[in-house]
Order: sequence, then structure tokens, then C-alpha cells
Amino acid sequence: MSLRSSANRRFPLIVLAVVLADTLLLGGCSLLGKKQPAPASQINAPAASSSPATASSDGVLVNPSVFTRQDDASQILVPLEIIRGGPQGNALTGVRYMQFIRPVAVSVRGNDVFVIDAGQDILFKYNRIMGSLEVVMSLRGVLAGEATDLYVARDLSFYIADPMGSRVLQFDRHGRLIRTYSNTLNLARPVAVSVDEASGRVLVADGVYDHILAFDSFGNLVASGGGRGSDAGQFLNITAMAAGVDGYYVTARFGQRIQVLAEDGKYRYSMPQGDVTFPTAIAVDNEGRVYVSDFSDNTIKIYGEGRLLGRVGMTGSGLGDFRYITDLWFDEGQLYVADSLNGRVQVLRVMSGAAGGRN
Repeated sequence: MSLRSSANRRFPLIVLAVVLADTLLLGGCSLLGKKQPAPASQINAPAASSSPATASSDGVLVNPSVFTRQDDASQILVPLEIIRGGPQGNALTGVRYMQFIRPVAVSVRGNDVFVIDAGQDILFKYNRIMGSLEVVMSLRGVLAGEATDLYVARDLSFYIADPMGSRVLQFDRHGRLIRTYSNTLNLARPVAVSVDEASGRVLVADGVYDHILAFDSFGNLVASGGGRGSDAGQFLNITAMAAGVDGYYVTARFGQRIQVLAEDGKYRYSMPQGDVTFPTAIAVDNEGRVYVSDFSDNTIKIYGEGRLLGRVGMTGSGLGDFRYITDLWFDEGQLYVADSLNGRVQVLRVMSGAAGGRN
């Protein structure tokens, strides 16, 4: 990626009221007391639903309440699994069941699901084949505040966005700190992180200055894209970012559009965000469909071919229902959802060849 050079550039301050308003709104949702662990028999079992579940042709349970509109969305996403936690430990150390309290970020490599639980200040790794849970590291005293994003690389090193610390931290697979990505002049509140693994560049979205910063693998700021404003390629309070087939997809609290920047940082195109009131997370599948979570109604909106295809979900605790989605991750045909206030990660199957995709 060769975004325009910005290493020595100072960006204008944003209107503090906007930041404070969003901080207070999201912060209010974080003040949730810890839940008591569920009995072992309930962990990772399908959740009870207010609507009866029916079986699809391949045996996957589908909750009719998941689909809030009769549109293309019901042909794209199918609820598959709920992950609440799992057994942790071994015969020597003892086995205990641990349950997620408030997961805020999720990243996946193969059968391993990495989850940051802000309710316990722990980074977990859940193996879907074994059904086991492992504590990768404690985040207590490591982060200045609550993490906003997690990216796990192919080598299983991982990057955590620490907004209160104005930095992104990189750790090896064992939780040892490798590098800190920061810049006093240009990075104030990182809200999302992604890695171009071909070049080694680390892309960080800043929610204060509303730009995308590119760091080299040594932690040096080398370029930037975007910026604060209402013109094409500019943003007003970035909330999420994800890499996809056309570049980097960015959502913002204001502006009513989802914008896509090319790898050189230049504006490519936008999609109308009118149906999304408060975007909190974004993911892109390998057929070019875009998934955006909406805090206002606890749904996931699906875009394809430049238009809204539909939405899934509703407020609730059943299969396919959500209560404050904080992160989305697409991997190998499945969409992983950090269903934060329900204390779980939901897995939805993305149907290949469905509407809105590039086959």
C-alpha cells in the first residue's frame, strides 16, 4: 500500500462534542456487571429463542426471527453456532469451565477463534474442533483501557487497538510484546487495525483525526489516507474498517455512507448507509458482499453490487438475535459476530453464490 506521505503532518482537532457524545453512548453499554458462569451443560449449546427453530435442508437450525425482512438476506446468512466459552486447563492443572462475560473483539484463523473479553480483561483462544478454551494472555495492566479491535496474523501474532493508550500493540503468539505502533501527532484514538501481510504494513483507523494511517513493519508511520470532512474519501467519526476485495472499507458515525479506499489510499466509491444509523463493525466476504452491524436496532445489514440486500437479526438473546455487536470477522465462508451484551460469539454461514456476490 502506498498511501500519501503523512509522517510529519498534524491534523486538525475534531469537535470534542462529537467524540464525547459517542464515547458516552458506547461507554454506557460497557457498564455491565459480570454474569455468573453457566453450568457446563449450557455452554455453547444453541440458545433458546422466542420463535421456534426449523431445520434447513442441510440440518442447520434456522430461527425464523432472524430474518426481519423477506429479502435476499435470508439466502445469504444462516445461523450456525453459538460460542459462550468452554473447558480450560488439563488433567494436571485441573479443568474448569469458563464463560465469556463481555466479548468485544473477535479474529479467526482456521479452527481457532480469538476473543477479547473486556469483562475479564482476557484474550481467549477457542478451538472449534476440540471445543476447548485457552487463555492466551491477561490484558489487565497491559492496555490503558478497553480494546476496540483485534487482528490475528497468519503467523498467529496479534495486534490489539488500545484507544485510551493511543496505540496499537503487537504480540507474538505467546503474548510477548513485539512492537508498539503510535504517533503523537497523528494517532489519538485507534478504533480498527488491519495488516497487509504481503507488505507487512499495519493499517490503523483513527476515530479522532478520521484518517487511515499506514505503519511499516518496524513501527514507522509512512503514509495516510482519508481525513476529516464530508467530501468523497473523507470521514466524520470513523467507527470501523475492514480489508476486502476492493481495498479498505470504512464506516463512520456521520456522513451516511460506507466508503472504500484503494490500496494507494485514494477514494474508490461509496455505498449508501442510510439504513444504518450507528455502524459499529464491518466485514467483507470473498465474493465482495459487505456486512455492517447497526447498534441502533441490533441487526447486520448486508450490501452487494452497490445496494442494500437486506438485514438479519433483531434485539434478543435467541439464535440469530443480538445485543450490541462490537466486532465482525469473515473467515472461510463464515461470519463471526461478537455479540457483546449476550456474552457470546455467534457464527453464521455465508452461502456461496448467493445474491449480491461476485461469482
